[in-house]
Amino acid sequence: MKKNSKKTIGLIVAVIILVAAAILILLKTGAFVTISASEMAQRMEVPRYDLLAWQAQRELDILADYNNGNYTIQNPYIIVDPYEFNPLSAMVIFDHQGEGDITVNVAGRDAFSNIEYVKSGNSGRYEIPVIGLYAGTKNSVTLSDALGETVTLSIETEPLPTDFQQYTLIASKPDRMEPGVTLFTACFEHSYSAILDCYGEVRGYISNMYMGHGTSMSVLENGRMLATGDLSRFVPYNMKTVWEFNWLGKIFVEYQVVNGVHHDLSELENGDFIATSNHYDMFVTGTREDVVIVIDRDTGLVKREYDFRNILDETRHMYNHFDPDIENVTNIDWMHANAALYYEPNNSIIVSSPIQSYIVSINADTEEIQWILGSHENFDGSSAYLKEYLLTPIGNDFEWQWGQHQPQILPDFDNNPDTIDMMIFDNGQSRSAFEETSIAPANNYSRAVHFRINTKEMIVEQIWQYGKERGAECYATFLGDANYMDQTGNCLITFGGQIRADGEPSDFILSGVRGESDVISRIVEVNQNKDVVYEISVEPTNGDVSGETYQAKRMDLYYDDGYDYRLGEVAALRIGAFVPDFIDADQSAPVLYANKIGAYFDQIYVQDNRLLMDGYIGYPDAPARIGGALIVLRSNTNSFLFRSRFGLAGRFFADIDLSSLPVGEYAISVAGKVSNGTDAMGDDFTTGHIKTDYKVTVGN
Repeated sequence: MKKNSKKTIGLIVAVIILVAAAILILLKTGAFVTISASEMAQRMEVPRYDLLAWQAQRELDILADYNNGNYTIQNPYIIVDPYEFNPLSAMVIFDHQGEGDITVNVAGRDAFSNIEYVKSGNSGRYEIPVIGLYAGTKNSVTLSDALGETVTLSIETEPLPTDFQQYTLIASKPDRMEPGVTLFTACFEHSYSAILDCYGEVRGYISNMYMGHGTSMSVLENGRMLATGDLSRFVPYNMKTVWEFNWLGKIFVEYQVVNGVHHDLSELENGDFIATSNHYDMFVTGTREDVVIVIDRDTGLVKREYDFRNILDETRHMYNHFDPDIENVTNIDWMHANAALYYEPNNSIIVSSPIQSYIVSINADTEEIQWILGSHENFDGSSAYLKEYLLTPIGNDFEWQWGQHQPQILPDFDNNPDTIDMMIFDNGQSRSAFEETSIAPANNYSRAVHFRINTKEMIVEQIWQYGKERGAECYATFLGDANYMDQTGNCLITFGGQIRADGEPSDFILSGVRGESDVISRIVEVNQNKDVVYEISVEPTNGDVSGETYQAKRMDLYYDDGYDYRLGEVAALRIGAFVPDFIDADQSAPVLYANKIGAYFDQIYVQDNRLLMDGYIGYPDAPARIGGALIVLRSNTNSFLFRSRFGLAGRFFADIDLSSLPVGEYAISVAGKVSNGTDAMGDDFTTGHIKTDYKVTVGN
């Protein structure tokens, strides 16, 4: 009996060993994650989409449709939103004999809200852009040719989206306002960048909510707009693409910027671009948003980098509300550079750091510090070497700026070559370098302030300000700008990121970003006597949390050079360079699926042999506060593991060069981990490996 028991136990042990060995062999060969031919066939192919190619085909389709009819100025071809970009735009096409300009008038409420411009003459086929339409109505649009022939068209548009932010007009004195329309640039992807007239009516908006957010939009010398693109990015607002476009939505140039662009982007006098940026390997250096770059206009390549870790003290800590409530962050935002400009008279690069609460000027050639505008608090220890560059304040009414945005060089009001007049939006965050002396948001204020800096005497005085008198009503912890406007001398001020928790002012930026608190904004235009001539509040709609405004700019809506092309004749350029996410050789692709966590894609497509992803990783029912994802591409014979880049709330991004892979079909899965707490470097993580419904084919 005992012998039989021993034999039975021995047999069981042998079976266990054999099973374990078999499992190990299967794990080693990847049998548990091998994709069968039938399963691969059932997976969805990642869609292939190239916006530039789509636009080129779209133009040809419009022309083909147009050529099926016989259209005149009295009976023109009309297509609303031709590029599916700005729903309050249209293109009117017709055959017309002779040459001559066409005057376009989009009827408004009165003379102040009428939008009128002249499209330079064509010959034969006229293509007339119509921009500045109202939403949800039949717009009256009048075209007049050089010979006096006139036609009035009715162009109907769809209502604004139901999730559109709410604009409330508080004050409007058009006869005292700076002429033009106001461009409201949104910050978050759940709000729209829009154009408003003097009565607060929306006259255009970008329906692509992934582009033109959180970074300056500007008008170029060639009449086109400049803004960040939509998907390829480092983290949510650090974009790797920049577009030149017009308000019909036509993209002329896409610049691929390896360092990424965030916050500020503008044109230099020589046509190049200057932008606040990062190290292109910022996840290796461990810091971000501390580089300024110059982008070559002709090639799209970065031709100069200013690394402020080598200029300023990255270890200086200021009390601020930018830091997320995450311990041991692996990528430190010590500077958060939010503006950069070139000042030719002093050959200076002037950069704003809201976390440090100072603005610094450096020599554009040598990178030597010229001056620092900011409070003299907290420049001890490793920062002591910066004291000699601090400007000394003069005047009884002087106040320092805190957490500032968007310095603007003003005209030389005092005709003194040694001085610089500068406008700044002073957010006022905390108004101290230390928590114990900080000001609570309920008692704080934001303002536009005009400083005059004497670079020879190293002094600064305050010339003018507006906002302190508004108190906490207009207090904006983050976002915003202030623009002096030449024709009237008025100042357009964006109190852009006003966080409200249960209706009360708050400094908890992360709660606003995550949608846990309301974010609203207030745009105010005042003259030099501080009379309000235009004021609009921006608030959430239908329970949404988006009422923020990154910046507001007054501009002309139409620039003829921006529409100087004919359909099907001007192909968009894609220039610059990109660095794909690399294969992770330090880790092996997982050999088991473990659905303890979840993953899904907000966007996923193939563009020009690049697999682009924007997704979330987290718990099955909610995104993680901290999460990291690896992308697995697996065929029957190969598996490749790619690192992704991550953002808040478990968001991740990937940009994979498919041309580097062998030909074949690849199933896509996501491996990763999410923290069960707030420590980015802790050991309390849940890991998983999740199938997706997608596959991608390489070699077709």
